[in-house]
Amino acid sequence: MAYEIEEGKVSLFKNDKGDNEKRPDYTGKCMVNGEILHLSMWDSTSKGGLKYLAGRIAPPWNGESGSATSSASVDDVPW
Repeated sequence: MAYEIEEGKVSLFKNDKGDNEKRPDYTGKCMVNGEILHLSMWDSTSKGGLKYLAGRIAPPWNGESGSATSSASVDDVPW
């Protein structure tokens, strides 16, 4: 049985970074308002030593140049 994405659910999977440390630690998908969005998450540590996940949410890539991504900067974290 194939995995199906459901409205309001998120699935993240450990990513094989290979030889590229800039690749996200986790990748996955979610569905919001019927639209499937792609997730990229990195393990991060705040200035105070608190571990958290930082990431990006993006529409599916369609192969054209440019992207419309929505992300929060690590600098926006309040600690």
